[in-house]
Amino acid sequence: MKAKPYDLLARMLHFIMAIIIIYTLIAGFLSHLVSRYVFDILSVLNMSFATLAVPIFIVRYIWSFFRSTPELPSSIPFWQRKIAKLCHSLLYLTILGVFMSGFLMIKEPYQFFWIFIIQNPVSNIIINAFFFKAHIFLCFTLSLMVLTHILAVIKHHFYYKNNVVELMFPASK
Repeated sequence: MKAKPYDLLARMLHFIMAIIIIYTLIAGFLSHLVSRYVFDILSVLNMSFATLAVPIFIVRYIWSFFRSTPELPSSIPFWQRKIAKLCHSLLYLTILGVFMSGFLMIKEPYQFFWIFIIQNPVSNIIINAFFFKAHIFLCFTLSLMVLTHILAVIKHHFYYKNNVVELMFPASK
């Protein structure tokens, strides 16, 4: 018997967050290798997508308390299930840290998709510098966690050949 997959809302929130996180990580790291003009464009996009991601992240977190969580395959040992749960919790915590440090590191107001201005919450250079360093560290940490998550998905699908991937990508009937 196959486990029931995650509900549609949970899957949609997961993939929207995944797309935003992967984009902002790549663009954030690449933005330091491009011209000032391209950097400015990437900065507006990064901060705008991160601003969009915060309410999605909150909805996703709250929804996790109301939705049913699919059962993992019985072939996965108990200790691996606990480690997976811990890793997912740490992933959520790291994402929250990236968002918070990102907003607290900005020194000036920023544009939301060139539509309107969002004020920066802190205008103290020392505090901004601290959160900039924290943001860089947390972005590297998040990058490693996302890579580990993707590799775990690949391993479950191709090596273990269990139905973990089908929990997020249910086969059509």
